[in-house]
Amino acid sequence: MKKVEWTMWKVFYLLIFISVIKTAGDVMGVQLEEKYLWFKMIYYGIPGLLLALHSILTLSPKRVFLFVLLASGTGAIMEYFGLKIGAFFGGHYVYSPQITLITVPIKVIVYWAIFIYTGYCIVTSFLYWLKQKKPTIKTGNYLLLLFTVLLDGLVVVALDLFLDPIAVRAGEWKWLEGGPYFGVPIGNFIGWLLVVVIATGIFRSIEYFFPIKEMKYNKSVLIIPVLGYGLLAVSFLIKAVRFQMFDLALVGSLLMFPIVFLNLYFYIRHKI
Repeated sequence: MKKVEWTMWKVFYLLIFISVIKTAGDVMGVQLEEKYLWFKMIYYGIPGLLLALHSILTLSPKRVFLFVLLASGTGAIMEYFGLKIGAFFGGHYVYSPQITLITVPIKVIVYWAIFIYTGYCIVTSFLYWLKQKKPTIKTGNYLLLLFTVLLDGLVVVALDLFLDPIAVRAGEWKWLEGGPYFGVPIGNFIGWLLVVVIATGIFRSIEYFFPIKEMKYNKSVLIIPVLGYGLLAVSFLIKAVRFQMFDLALVGSLLMFPIVFLNLYFYIRHKI
């Protein structure tokens, strides 16, 4: 496990390095991931590798598979119907041309797992910093189970409230009927909440009714998804300013950064 932890931190540092290069390119008006295929593969591949390493360390292999299946599968199915008939996400939308699976971009399917796992880990880390174990049938804390599932959804929706308008402006996808939130329909965020609540609701329920022995690892690794979430917030902020979407920059920052700062506060307090 020590080797996995060491590798994971190295991959995370590489993610920071690549993100800095990507952000510098954006500021200078150079879309590196569009200009260089190798950079695009690294930039979008590292988060997936980080998810794999982190989940293997903190969950059992079978539950890693189950989580990815639930997160990617739920997202893909709802995206399929969203693209076909405008269901679940508040309207009709189309993606820019790219490699797809059942009409849904493969990159999107992968990132459903990454975003949902990030939200799940952030909420789980809050529990640990506050010295509160995950809810299980042994503790009988069913209300905590419901609360954690809701928080999972809200953490991920906060991310999309910052991400979606930026992605639309960048041309990654387009809402055909538009919407009141920077051109995005409100139903989109309800759909995001639904996807996350279904995926983590099923997974946390399995953890609740069929708890397993806690994996042994340095709990400091729980801070990695939090830092990754903060890294995303910084990149979104820079893009929003670059697009002169100053209102979005303010709203998105108020949604994402408090989650990061509050988590870091409890983490530091826990360490002391």
